[in-house]
Amino acid sequence: MMKPLCLDILLQVTEVDQLKLQKSRHNDYLKHFLYDTLPPNLRFKFNNRKRTLTTLEEADDREWEAPKPKLKRSKKQHKPVCPLPPPDLPPKFKQHILEEMGGTSLVLVIKKTIFYSDVNPAASRFSIPFSQVKTQDFLNEAEAKDLAHKNPMQLCLLDPSLKQTSITFNKWVMGNTSLYVLTNNWNSVVKNNQLEKGDMVQLWSFRVNSLLCFALFKL
Repeated sequence: MMKPLCLDILLQVTEVDQLKLQKSRHNDYLKHFLYDTLPPNLRFKFNNRKRTLTTLEEADDREWEAPKPKLKRSKKQHKPVCPLPPPDLPPKFKQHILEEMGGTSLVLVIKKTIFYSDVNPAASRFSIPFSQVKTQDFLNEAEAKDLAHKNPMQLCLLDPSLKQTSITFNKWVMGNTSLYVLTNNWNSVVKNNQLEKGDMVQLWSFRVNSLLCFALFKL
C-alpha cells in the first residue's frame, strides 16, 4: 500500500515542476518577444521583484555605474584665524616719500580697478567712491569741512613714475551717492603713466609739513 502512495506523490511533484517549467518558458518567450519586436529605445525587461518595467538602456547604465564611495565625514578643525598683514607700499616708493619728500602719516585711501571713466579724456577725473574708501581718517576736521562746503583742495600727487603733479581734490554729491575726485592735470597723469582700463591701483595719503598729499601706485 505504501508504494502506490509514494508514486502518486512523485507524480504530483513532477506535474508541479512541469507547470513551473512551462511558466518559465512562457516568461522567457514574452521577454524575447518584447525585446525583438519593439524599437531599441522602447525595449523593456521585466523586474520580477519590484514588478516594474525599465528600459534596457537605463538598466545598462545602472549596471555599468561604479559604486559610489562612501564619504568620510572629517572632523572640522578650528584653525586660528591669522589677521592679514596691513598693505604697504613698495620699498622704493615708500623711501621716496619718507626720506626724499619728508612725508609722514601714510594711509591707504583706496584700492580699486580703473574704469573707462577714469581714463576717458573727456571726463578728466579719477573717482574715489565713498563705499570703497578704506578710512576717512586721512582727512582732518578742517579739510573735511572745506570739502563738505564744496571748497576743492589743491595738493601734490606723486604718480607711479615718482613724478610730482599739482592736482585738484574735490567732493561730489550726486543724489544719494557721494565720491571724492581728482581733477585738473589728471589726463597728464594717465598719459605719462600709461594707465588703462582694468589696471589695479592704490591711492595713499601722506603729510608733508602737515599738508595733505597723495601717492598713486599701480599694482
